Amino acid sequence: MKSQSILLINPPVYDFAAYDLWAKPLGLLYLSSILKQQNINVNLFDYMDRFYDNENKFSEYIYPKKSSNEYGCGHYIKKEIPKPEIIRNIKRKYYRFGIPEEQAEQFFLNIKNTSKPDMIIVASIMTYWYLGVVEVSELLRNIFPDVPIVLGGVYATLCEEHAKTLSGITDVVSGGLVNFNSVFKKYNFDVEIDCDFKKFPAPDYSFYKKKEYVALKTSVGCPFKCSYCAQYVLNKNGYSVKSPLVIKQEIESLVSYSKTLNPQPSAVVNNIAFYDDALLFNSNNSIKVLLKEFIKENKKFYFHTPNGLHARFVDDELAELMFNAKFVKPRFSLETSNAEEQKNSNNKVSNKEYERTINLLQKAGYKQGEYVTYLLMGMPGQSVENVRESIKYVHSLGSIISLSEYSPIPYTKDWQTLDEKFKQDPLTQNNTFFISLNKDYEKLQELKLFAKELNKLVDIQTINR
Repeated sequence: MKSQSILLINPPVYDFAAYDLWAKPLGLLYLSSILKQQNINVNLFDYMDRFYDNENKFSEYIYPKKSSNEYGCGHYIKKEIPKPEIIRNIKRKYYRFGIPEEQAEQFFLNIKNTSKPDMIIVASIMTYWYLGVVEVSELLRNIFPDVPIVLGGVYATLCEEHAKTLSGITDVVSGGLVNFNSVFKKYNFDVEIDCDFKKFPAPDYSFYKKKEYVALKTSVGCPFKCSYCAQYVLNKNGYSVKSPLVIKQEIESLVSYSKTLNPQPSAVVNNIAFYDDALLFNSNNSIKVLLKEFIKENKKFYFHTPNGLHARFVDDELAELMFNAKFVKPRFSLETSNAEEQKNSNNKVSNKEYERTINLLQKAGYKQGEYVTYLLMGMPGQSVENVRESIKYVHSLGSIISLSEYSPIPYTKDWQTLDEKFKQDPLTQNNTFFISLNKDYEKLQELKLFAKELNKLVDIQTINR
């Protein structure tokens, strides 16, 4: 009996900007491991793989001059494309990021002849990136006219009805990996996904010929419910965390696999990115245990936290562990220093807690400019002056400022307050579009420059210390 086969796809990104900040399609990578455990043949094509064959360059694409920074992050291949009508008035260039269409098509034609899939699963992340899904589904439908194409992920969950209108998509799975069970049953796949994240295997990185980092999760979900976040919709099974010793084994196995695949010393992976939404929650039984193990064994890793950390959970011991285990520029989510805005967004952290954490970081050994704080601008009802004060406040505590434009997300508390025009097409949920309609748009853009100048001052202090 022929083994069943599934092709996993991470689509290209259509946006004004995109950057590889230790980004990997973790949902697909976990799914690949689960499928392989149940004897399914798996192929994966990640359009956002920066190290896919770049020897044959295409003239209409812009290729980065430098592949990566010192910690494995870098720019994607891109080409400028016309802006969709609904966002055409935004005065910025619009791009398609990722592996060129010609190379993707050749990959799919090759596997059609060698290992034709019985099902294709397409991931989706940002709701306003759905044009990448459109491109992929149309191409795949032409090459595999009789193969079911299943769409899952964030866009499929938060914009399910819109996703169902896309041509070429056979089924839309909303609500996470466990909900794929009904689709597997529908198409007679002998596969079942356990809803408990603790039972998930490590993500599957075997498809990448070159890696400069490994991203993974120690947990899924979040115990909080902030007004601008939809994690409680994306992870309806609640917060679940793996044993720290299991995570230790996963990291070591992923790094060991990389060394086997790329034996050159320069190819050894030592950058580990945690994509948890609440990495420091219940730290005595989770992250502290993990870091103590790595410190005890003198493991040489650099740890990164792109999703942002909860400052209220940092204590003396955790700050020291983070410093000694080499958490590089740990990123903290403050969003705003305004007490009323903090209260409205669920009181995730107060200024007092944030200041206490900064003091603990400095006591542990971090210098000014060696930690990052996320701030939001353009939140509903937020004044320009409040954003300015937040920037000045964070700078005064020696932090690098990471200023992000607010993006409206379906099903959140904030979503209920928005005009209906943001709910018609997911492209209008793009942070660049949303902030472009703000009456104080020009002033907010000036604040970006203000934050950048303050960051330069902190960087100078760091360099000259």
